[in-house]
Amino acid sequence: METADPALRWHILTLTLLMLALGFMHDSVNPWLQYSREAIADGELWRLASGHLVHMNLWHTLLNLSGFLLCWFFFPDLLTRRRLWTWLLVSIPLVSAAFWFIDTDLEGYVGLSGILHGFLVMCLLAGFSGHPKLHGVLLLVVMTRLIWEQQPDYNVNYLLDTIGGAVYVNAHLYGSLVGAMLGGVWWWQERKAKTGVAGE
Repeated sequence: METADPALRWHILTLTLLMLALGFMHDSVNPWLQYSREAIADGELWRLASGHLVHMNLWHTLLNLSGFLLCWFFFPDLLTRRRLWTWLLVSIPLVSAAFWFIDTDLEGYVGLSGILHGFLVMCLLAGFSGHPKLHGVLLLVVMTRLIWEQQPDYNVNYLLDTIGGAVYVNAHLYGSLVGAMLGGVWWWQERKAKTGVAGE
């Protein structure tokens, strides 16, 4: 497996172990770490970040971690420590800002799935030049899913028995938009670099 950044595995492992630990302790840590509009208004600003790392239960944790690790498995040639941390440090505040300023009726939220959608979109766009047909089809699938989730008859409770709560589809939309922005920037930079080399 070709890897763009061999040291990235240790950062992936650290994040995985952190989320696993939080998943095992969800009953005790969620009251202090979940996104809570009331608590944030009272000054507990860390919840804007920590809410994306805690989950409703262990199954919810494992479901999102599986998606996170699959992205790393399928895009090892694209991912670096810089891209990983840029994704986290940009996605988390922007998605939380969307919760705060747009979804003013959202009282609580937990889970990685919002920014995880952005992780996938970011990787698909960043590697679009190398695999335009495959990545184009996958991006179309993601876009179709996002549109479907926004329909009024979409069942947000389809995972209720597994994760213990409803799916918050706006998080997927916001995360995907941020991922599209990041992936688009990297795709443009790569295209510009290749054009520059070709013109010399």
